Formats: sequence, structure tokens, C-alpha cells
Amino acid sequence: MAKIDYFCGFILKSFVKATTVKPSRKEQAALEAAALLQQKEDSKKLRSYEPDTWKKIEDWGRESGNLSHHLQSYCFAIAGKVRKVAKFEGFEVANGIRILETVNQYAPELLIIADKGETLPEIKGKQFPKLDITIEVISQAVLWDKKHKKWKNISYTFMSELASLKKPMSDQNKKIASWNLETLQKCGFEYKPIVIEEIKTPAEVTAE
Repeated sequence: MAKIDYFCGFILKSFVKATTVKPSRKEQAALEAAALLQQKEDSKKLRSYEPDTWKKIEDWGRESGNLSHHLQSYCFAIAGKVRKVAKFEGFEVANGIRILETVNQYAPELLIIADKGETLPEIKGKQFPKLDITIEVISQAVLWDKKHKKWKNISYTFMSELASLKKPMSDQNKKIASWNLETLQKCGFEYKPIVIEEIKTPAEVTAE
């Protein structure tokens, strides 16, 4: 059933022509083989995003209104199958690709959370403090990643633009920044608040 669903979608998308000529058996077989190959590639693309990423995409779609309830339910279903390494149905693959195309159009920064970097063995399973999303924290993270290079280029650029105020600190951008910071913490980043020492006058020093 999955093959038929995906095959039909592939035909409609790729061969909408003003003609009534039916493909030959050889052409039909070639079209079906191409559709199955495309489904396989698209399935790999869906699996390249972890369950947590699909959950965040679902939340974004609900909060922004850019994903219908129907597509939000597919985010949930796809996350479950990625987690269980279960086979996708053809309609799930088609809708999953549609979701990714929507995210890429309206919030491509969301897709950077797919790259979690390599979690250090000594901090696997460790609970990290939730960092405040401030210019100071983001700037320190950007400097750390400039040296260690754990983020994708798009993620590094996004955070750099937040730190330099080229991007607004909107609620959505803060949420994406928090996900990026979580990624960096799993790779060894630790935020260290800047402590400004009080400058004492000579009289105060003498009094001590």
C-alpha cells in the first residue's frame, strides 16, 4: 500500500502534462522504479532528524500556525518511527518531506538542531543548567564554538548574528538559541559569568 501511495504521488508531481497518452509497460516500470528510489532517499532524509527535532518542529508548527493539525500529527508519527527504527508508509514520507520544505521556507534555523555534535563520554546523561538567553551567554558560546567547531555553519552564523544584534531577540529566536546552547553544553561548553571586580580607592585599600 505504501508503494502505491508514494508511486501515485510521484506520478502526479513529476508527470502532470496536458496529454491522454498512457505510458508503455516499460515506461511504467521505469516510473515505478524511480518513485521507489525517491521514496528511499526521502526516507533517509526524514531519519536524519532525531525524534527531539521532530518534536520541536511540531511545537513550532503549532505555535506559528505554519503547520496544520494534520501535519503536526505527522511530526509526532515520524518521531515515533525514527525512534523505533520502523518502516515509513508512503504517505508519511510524502508528508514528512512537505513538512521539511515548509520549515526550510519559514524557519530554516530549526533544521540546525539536527546536528547535535558529538557528546563527550564523560558528560553523557549529565543534567545541564538551563542558561538564560542573553547577549553575554550567546557571545561566550560563539567564541567557544569558534575554537571547537561543534555547530554547523548555519547554526554558528545564526548565533553570531544574535550576539551582534543583527537578528532580533524574538521569542522564536530565543527558543532556537536555547536549543543551540543545549547542543553546545553536551559537547563540553560551560558558561562562566564575567565577574567585574570592584575598584577600590587608595583610602579604602589603606583602611583594610
